Amino acid sequence: MSDFRSWRPVYRAMCPEPGPRDLFLVILINGKRVAIHQADEHDRWQQAAERLAREQECHVKVLPMTGSELMNFLGIEPGPPQPMDALDPAFRAVAVQNCLDLLRETKEPRECEEAIDLLRKLGALNG
Repeated sequence: MSDFRSWRPVYRAMCPEPGPRDLFLVILINGKRVAIHQADEHDRWQQAAERLAREQECHVKVLPMTGSELMNFLGIEPGPPQPMDALDPAFRAVAVQNCLDLLRETKEPRECEEAIDLLRKLGALNG
């Protein structure tokens, strides 16, 4: 008895849509990681994956991942947290600016709360 999987093409691309917290795309060809790209390039990589699977007769997966998922996938364990006052001043300035930009552009309450919390930890907000 055959099952439904035998009805599908042998070589194909699988490209699930990124979720709201996905930042990266991991590209696998025949199960091997070949590239990592930004999640906002999903449409471009989906088209490329479908074309590659068809033309080269291979399995291609475009997998969206969050930052922590990518670190886990790559076997990276983050080091212990460092005190905020030990941050490089240039890095701190960029982090503050990123949080301020996010507050101006987002309508998501959770993102706003996280940005405000980080700004407080960075010492950019009092209270």
